Amino acid sequence: MAENLTPKQRRAIHELLTSGNVTQAAGAANVSRETIYRWLDMPQFKQSLVDGEAAAIESISRALVVLGGLATQTLQNVMRDDRRNPPAVRVRAADIVLARLLQLRELVQFEERLKELEAVVYGNSKQAT
Repeated sequence: MAENLTPKQRRAIHELLTSGNVTQAAGAANVSRETIYRWLDMPQFKQSLVDGEAAAIESISRALVVLGGLATQTLQNVMRDDRRNPPAVRVRAADIVLARLLQLRELVQFEERLKELEAVVYGNSKQAT
């Protein structure tokens, strides 16, 4: 969709993705704030912005996965090193691990339920056609 945008619109999207600020996006594109708001109502512009946000979130997710191993190792070190870390610190680390484990479990269960619902919805729509 970005290929249908003007250079000014692409600059505005880039600035919205990096600053999140309409005023800065207008300045970068050399247009008014009203123009940015008008563009935000255009399906092509809006979709390009959504696509850019999705790409940014995917990139952040990959970086977080890499950091996840380091974070887990740090929590393990804190929990195991009873000579250097007081009990309160170790208990807090254990609490963090358990909380994230429960969140992960909920996410997995949610995804399973969503897949089941999608199967029912798409299964029914395929039968109807």
